[in-house]
Amino acid sequence: MTESNPYNVRELSYKILYCVLYDNKLLNIAFDDVLSLYDISDEDRSYIRRECAGVIENLTYIDEEIQKYTLFNIKKIQKEVMTILRIGVYELLYMDKVPSYATINECVELTKRIVKKFSKYYKNQHRYVNAVLRKIDKEAGKVSVNYPDKMAVSKYCYFRIYNDNEALVLNELREKKLDYKIYSGALNFKYSKVYSLDNYKDIIELDNFKDGNILISDASSIYLTDALSYYIKEREKRIKSENQNAVSMMKLLDTCASPGGKILNLIDIIYNDYYYFYAEARDISDEKILKICENVNRLKVLDLNMKVKDASIYDELDKDKFDVVICDVPCSGLGVIYKKPDIKYHFNDEKLRSLVLLQKKILSTSSNYVKSGGILSYSTCTTTKEENEDIIDDFMNSNNQFKKIYEKRIEPNDENLADGFYMCFLEKI
Repeated sequence: MTESNPYNVRELSYKILYCVLYDNKLLNIAFDDVLSLYDISDEDRSYIRRECAGVIENLTYIDEEIQKYTLFNIKKIQKEVMTILRIGVYELLYMDKVPSYATINECVELTKRIVKKFSKYYKNQHRYVNAVLRKIDKEAGKVSVNYPDKMAVSKYCYFRIYNDNEALVLNELREKKLDYKIYSGALNFKYSKVYSLDNYKDIIELDNFKDGNILISDASSIYLTDALSYYIKEREKRIKSENQNAVSMMKLLDTCASPGGKILNLIDIIYNDYYYFYAEARDISDEKILKICENVNRLKVLDLNMKVKDASIYDELDKDKFDVVICDVPCSGLGVIYKKPDIKYHFNDEKLRSLVLLQKKILSTSSNYVKSGGILSYSTCTTTKEENEDIIDDFMNSNNQFKKIYEKRIEPNDENLADGFYMCFLEKI
């Protein structure tokens, strides 16, 4: 339930940033957790999202500016005060449309309200915030920056047209005079036509999006399902060549499926190739399954079963059961860091070691569910060798039941026009 009481925009930014910087939450999760409690206007939601992402993206420079105008080490500053200062400095240096006096006054008042709860010395704290922000406003120049709103945070927002409804979607795009583009990067798509708009909000407001004719995915993710479809279709051709009377059957499993883009794209491409088709999407919590349900309901997909299940825990009942198993494993996310700048503040060697162990376990466990002649897909949205090639090498060295049939690393650059991504397809011998 949301609150209808008046809210303070900077205080909500403060709550979100405190969760990210000191409670170790990811920005998108903290954003949803905090704002779900309030009835926020679209304009304020956009402002808060931009401010929080901007502070995280420019945190090192902001802290350097605070240190420059502070006589003691800023590590000694109370966490609550430091969070408010960072908001104030970001607004002063990066947000031209916000008057300096408004930023300074609001941050001083916020310090009074917040720090009073935690410290008997709050009077000195708000005076310190006032002094630092006034010095920065007076002496530091505005930083030239073009940090976009989350609604357009990536260079392009990609989508596939679902259920062969291309004419309907393109007609609406033309009627609304939206300048859509067809993907023109280095990735070669065989079964998917990939479109893009500059603004995410433009897509989700389309009638065709609401009617289930559009599925938003990055080009890298769509490429995975496109490439995987090729090997699935080649496998089916091989089966038919060996036995022309064989009934076309497909059992498909996505072990870490939320929010469902990969398995839903795959279903759209290969579903009609089979007489019998079974697809199952799993993830570790009810919340993740709910995200899949949202896409399934909007796209009106009837043939996807969903289960809460931990991909790292082996289930004997699934042994040798599936023709295709997708493992898009939890990862450090460094391939999408431009979308989630807070990742770099949560990433460290200990986190990497923990992720690698989990990735190995999920891949090893999931490999048991693949039929002989079936395909196992491993993928991440990160760029570290430890989470990609090293995982596959380790698996292959300890498992002679699989052979590598395809491997690709996608770098997040202007040539690929896509997120950083890694994929590897293995066939069970």
